[in-house]
This record gives sequence, structure tokens and C-alpha cells, in this order.
Amino acid sequence: MTTQHEEPVTFDQVYTHHWKPLYRTAFRILKDEQAAEDIIQDTFVRLWENWDTILHINIKGWLFTTSYRLVLKKLKQLQANESIEHANFPEPLAGEADEPIRTRQLQLQVEGCVDNLPEQCRRVYLLSKREEFPIKRIAEELCISPKTVEYHVSTALRRIRLAISKAPLFLLFIFL
Repeated sequence: MTTQHEEPVTFDQVYTHHWKPLYRTAFRILKDEQAAEDIIQDTFVRLWENWDTILHINIKGWLFTTSYRLVLKKLKQLQANESIEHANFPEPLAGEADEPIRTRQLQLQVEGCVDNLPEQCRRVYLLSKREEFPIKRIAEELCISPKTVEYHVSTALRRIRLAISKAPLFLLFIFL
């Protein structure tokens, strides 16, 4: 490498002359001393690795361009990390850990509601939901009309929903 007067320039001279302005520029953008130092170190490592191949170039321009690209790369990394850190991910363990307990509590609540239904309404509900009998079969077994079966099922469901209205909606579909 040579200067404008064709005098050979050493790596140490380039480092001594350019590290401070490069550092100031990187620090001004990043506002992080360690990150700025790392960028400048990487810049000079790249210069050292390419020292023999970089002939007759504007060293100052190359150094500032290289360090600026490394600063931009660092900013993209920081931005990606920040968006991940501030993202609202669901807490999988917290919600899932007590799920069996909440499910069992809801199940007990539904069973309590079913136990408090009038006798005929409870029988119709149990045959419909637990035994999964069709309306026609329930009507035949209990000697009542299909419309009466529908009435008892809807009455039972309405009472159960009302009693457990504070339970999470998705759990209601499991039991009803």
C-alpha cells in the first residue's frame, strides 16, 4: 500500500490513524462502547486478512464503508433481538400446568348442576349427553314425546350454562 506520495504504508500506521474516527462513528450510531469496539476490531481484522489483495484503494473509504456495513448488521441484530424480547409469547407451562385441575373443577361443577336438575330433566340429559342416545330413542324409553325430550335437554343445558357462566368457554364444549 502506498500513500499519495507513493510511500509504503504499514498496517500499524493505518490502524493508528483511523481507529479513533472509526470508533467515534460506530459509537455515535450504536451508543454501545463494547459493540463499537467489536465493530472496529472486525473492520481491522478484515483489513489485515485482505492486506495483500487491497492495492491502490482509498483505505479510509474502505475502512469507513466496511465498518458502516458492520454497524448496520449489528443494528439489524439488535432490532431482531429487541422485537423477540418484547414479543408477547404465551406462557405454555403456566397455562398448561393447571389445565387438568381447571378441567376437573369444571367437570365437578357440571356434575353438581346435573345432580340439581329435576328428576325427569336429569334422566333425559344423561341419556342424551352421556349415553349419546338419539332423541327418538330417549322418547321411546321414557314414554314421552320427542318435543318433550328436546325441551328437557335444552332446559338442562341452559341451567348448566347459567351455573357455570364464569368457566372458560372452550371447556364448556368438552362437557356439553
